[in-house]
Amino acid sequence: MYTLDSQSHVPIYEQIVGLIRSYCISGILQPGEKLMSVREMSTHLLVNPNTVGKAYKELERLGIIETKLGRGSYVAYASDNRPNEEALALFRRNLEELVLEANYLRIEEQELQNFVKQHYRSLEGENR
Repeated sequence: MYTLDSQSHVPIYEQIVGLIRSYCISGILQPGEKLMSVREMSTHLLVNPNTVGKAYKELERLGIIETKLGRGSYVAYASDNRPNEEALALFRRNLEELVLEANYLRIEEQELQNFVKQHYRSLEGENR
């Protein structure tokens, strides 16, 4: 289920954060679902447990998971539909990078907006 790219310039813990985050967003991981323990995940991915622990701490900080002492880590339930400030700041940084990349590729603003609209429509279709 979880695979990392050992050739990537992205640090392993960030890859773990990105994977779990994308699985939560896409619905592969559901709110309340238990994640592998740090030890299980590190064995599965063949990485140091400290690396997984760092990723889990970052996911907690972003409000994506919650850890219950002695019981493990779980996908967090959204208390409301607004992201926390840190998650929103991360989104803005990612969006800025995406817009810069689109500009570099000479993708017009309207075309980029159409991509976004198309993706939202596909999400609406999945949620029906």
